[in-house]
Amino acid sequence: MKSNKISYSDEKIKKATELLWKIWWFSFYLMIVPSLIAVVGFFIYFFIGKDLYVSVGLSVITFMFVLLFFYKAFDKYRKVPFFSNKLNNPSARINIVFLITILALIVTPIFVLLTPGENYFELLPLISFIILYNIVYYYYYFQPIGFFDPTEEKFKYAISSSQIISQPYNIMVFVNYIVHIVFLSYTFNTKVSWLFPLIWNIIFYVISRLSSVKNFKNITSSIGSKKPFLEDLTIFKKKFVNSLLGLVFVLLIQMPFVIVIVYIYVGIHHDLIEIITISLLSLVFLAFYFKIRLYVTSFYSKFLRRYKINEF
Repeated sequence: MKSNKISYSDEKIKKATELLWKIWWFSFYLMIVPSLIAVVGFFIYFFIGKDLYVSVGLSVITFMFVLLFFYKAFDKYRKVPFFSNKLNNPSARINIVFLITILALIVTPIFVLLTPGENYFELLPLISFIILYNIVYYYYYFQPIGFFDPTEEKFKYAISSSQIISQPYNIMVFVNYIVHIVFLSYTFNTKVSWLFPLIWNIIFYVISRLSSVKNFKNITSSIGSKKPFLEDLTIFKKKFVNSLLGLVFVLLIQMPFVIVIVYIYVGIHHDLIEIITISLLSLVFLAFYFKIRLYVTSFYSKFLRRYKINEF
């Protein structure tokens, strides 16, 4: 009886100790370190630019970057790790690229809208995105989806560097970065450049999650039962590429109209020739979208047909 009480007491002490360590590492990695770096950054920015609003905005971006960067260090202390879990790579790939973009765009408007008159910092959304999106590459280094190694029970990259670079799902992540930069650079003087990509990132994030739920379940189930799931993984890659492709071209197609719409709202009108020109540009982008979408479908269909032939 005494031994049972002692073992129960030891178990409680062990759990309490683990909880305290978890609280400490959470505080250290996600509060103390990011806050200290953000404060130091604020004084550096203020010393260089002598602008309070700009310094606060840049220090907040610094805080978010460090927070996201150090989350990987804290993740291993969780019972169910998000980024250290080698089985959830497809799901994590969608979450990382969309959520980090949404975070980069949703925080900056607070400072952009509250900054009065001359201090209006129109480039803050662009700077925020350029800095925070690099975290995507950092996490993708730990979250490959090239193929699944059943012996080590984790996802791995393609065999060679050339294969990794040439994969459409990797190419589209970089193209997504470039197109967002172009869009935010082109529309920064509208003062709502962050609004359009924010809306479309939220929409395509929901679409990507919902359209891939079945694939996630099949992949997880196949891993548990040690069955092959190349077909489901390929279908997921195709859907992921198409989601980013759709997002990229929605931004490109509407980009020429953004400034026109915003200027009309504030009372500035464009000539008919200008409207016709930007309409033609949007049609060109639309034509490119269908052409690339056809290529993506053809690219992954070859693999899917091969898998079905091998089954027979």
